[in-house]
Amino acid sequence: MSLVRYALPSLLLLYFLWRALRQRVFLLGIPFLMFMSYSIFFDRMKPFWMPRHYDPVDLLMVWLVVTWLLYFDLLLPRHLRTVHEGRLFGPRLSPPEEIVIVGLAVYVSVEIAMTSLHYSGLGSAVTEAKPFLFMVGGYFLLRGIFCHAGRQETLDFIAAIVVVNTIAAGLFVLHQGLHRHIYDVTEYQTIVFMGQTLTRSFYFAPQFLPLAIAFCVAKRRWGIFWFGVLVVNLAAIWVSYTRSLLLIAVVEVVVVLGVRFLKSREAWTALKRGLQIVGIGVLFGALAFALLPTQSAYLLSRLDSTTSKGGPVQDADVQSRINSEQTVYRYIASERLLGAGFVSARQDPRLSEVDILASDLVWVPMLYRLGLLGIVALACLFAAAGWRAVRLSLTGFGNAEFLSIVLFGVIVGVFLQGFVSWTLLDPERTPMALWFLALLTAETCRRRAAISPTAADATDESLDLEKVING
Repeated sequence: MSLVRYALPSLLLLYFLWRALRQRVFLLGIPFLMFMSYSIFFDRMKPFWMPRHYDPVDLLMVWLVVTWLLYFDLLLPRHLRTVHEGRLFGPRLSPPEEIVIVGLAVYVSVEIAMTSLHYSGLGSAVTEAKPFLFMVGGYFLLRGIFCHAGRQETLDFIAAIVVVNTIAAGLFVLHQGLHRHIYDVTEYQTIVFMGQTLTRSFYFAPQFLPLAIAFCVAKRRWGIFWFGVLVVNLAAIWVSYTRSLLLIAVVEVVVVLGVRFLKSREAWTALKRGLQIVGIGVLFGALAFALLPTQSAYLLSRLDSTTSKGGPVQDADVQSRINSEQTVYRYIASERLLGAGFVSARQDPRLSEVDILASDLVWVPMLYRLGLLGIVALACLFAAAGWRAVRLSLTGFGNAEFLSIVLFGVIVGVFLQGFVSWTLLDPERTPMALWFLALLTAETCRRRAAISPTAADATDESLDLEKVING
């Protein structure tokens, strides 16, 4: 197993670098693999995590910058560059969603200034604001690359990320579902149920489950390969024993098929796909209870507890998150509109508790740092992005339509996941937090520039990766 732990990330890195020789966007495989980190053992690739005294998020940001520099040949003299692009961060802003992002960046800058003036420490305020600064900075780096890349090239890259996530999902199922010792970690929770010991941990969980589900469901045609991809990712959700992830997957299926159903020419296709997924769900459930009876019974018991004892709102986990938000709301009683700003734990000892609560709810750190105005800004960002994705889906055709529908599913999934996780403000992954919005902006810019898809692009739904798999 030790050999696999080093061989897998090495092979994945070599694959993305090899693909980058023909499709430069695959250079982004480096930060995306760092984003997946523990789930594919990429934390063992020491050259990417040095020097050791830097935080992982700092190194992720460094490698995202390096990838951006390599993509645009900015490390070469001007006369040797093969990419001649004047707009290194992409074309002009796309309202309304990008206006919200820029507004959020301005607001963060104002909060940094206000905190530094109040506590006389600019350095401390900037350090505390690092997650927000990295999130916005990383977005514009990704925006520049995705806006330059073509749609087919982008889809090939996304397909590769989905496949890598499926590998991670398979390892997750083996470790947490079948109790094979895949990851050399200690799980944070151990449960004895029906005489069998079950474990739970998200430390090594696959990071792109919303993308994988949306990608598979949105496809017009399924082969055996993509059917398998869907099943493996569903299995990872199943053995996570997480009701919220299961609900998010169901909602993603509904919204993806719903968008297709809104287009009259797609209604029959959406209906057929819906019936297929219902059939898959029934078959999957039967196999899960046959192969993993104790694990499945435990998940079912958790689902039963949600509907009993007063309904979902009275569920202990839901109440815990409501209490967390109320606690933070009390902490910022005198500054609820603008929040506490970017104070440090030394300046406000309550920050230590807020950091603990933040892992279960992205709205907790947003409320504490940026107040009710920050909450409104984040909600507006998701609403504007969702509106844009639906609009692109309804007006697009072929691969353009497919990409937009996938992104809409991801937006919905990440938004819902924010009620049970810190998602965008994961302290180790903030530079890549808005990757899906960068993809959305790139597609918006292609439409705005009136780059019409070729006949092949409009009608051929198969990706390069699929052609390799299917021969």
